[in-house]
This record gives sequence, structure tokens and C-alpha cells, in this order.
Amino acid sequence: MGKPGLVGQDDHHRPMLKGVRCQACHEVAFPPQHHGCERCGATHLTDVDLSADGAVLGSAAVHIHAKPYPPVPFTVVEVRLDAGPVVRALLNGSGPAPRAGQRVHGVLREGAEAGVLDFQFEMTA
Repeated sequence: MGKPGLVGQDDHHRPMLKGVRCQACHEVAFPPQHHGCERCGATHLTDVDLSADGAVLGSAAVHIHAKPYPPVPFTVVEVRLDAGPVVRALLNGSGPAPRAGQRVHGVLREGAEAGVLDFQFEMTA
């Protein structure tokens, strides 16, 4: 896996994002950092696994990109996870741009390097 500090898998091999929960105000944040809560500033943060399910907030189709990976065209989606945080990642596959509110789930796909998996979102049927 590309960034084991950010992504893991549950018992059913589904991707889970690594986040933190504030013990004072219960805010959930991704990516994890232990410097202080993003909402209240408290320093008592607990590591949590976050389901990679959520709803699309917006998307952008990329047609020109300076690097060979990912190959163009590709779509970047901004997703509000069911657990609360907003994250951005590539949308796996092609097709029409997702609409705001459409459901997505996290998947692990072969990345730029052989044997390294990248986290991406995929449309939920």
C-alpha cells in the first residue's frame, strides 16, 4: 500500500482511512495529526478508522497533467465521508462526471508503481 499511515483495510479487505477523533468535542479529522483538534484545539486525540463511504460534493475533470501518472483524462472528486471529514481523491474508472450527492466508496487500485496500491473512490451502484 502506498501510504500505510493514511489507509488500511478492515476485516473484509475494504479500505479504511486513518483519522483522529477529539475527545473534547468529538470532531473527526483526516488526515490524522496529533497537534490539536481542528475545531476546538484540544490535544486529546484518538486514532480512529474511518469508513471510506461518502457523498460527492464536487468533481473536476483533468485533461492536462504534467506527469505520466495518472494518465489523462482523470477525475478528482471531493467527498464528504459518512464519518464527517471531507477528502479528495481520484475517481476510479471513466464515464460521466458524478453529480453532487452521488454515493461513492473507497477502493484500492494498482498505482504508478508495481505492487503499490492507490486509494481511489468508485461510484456506488
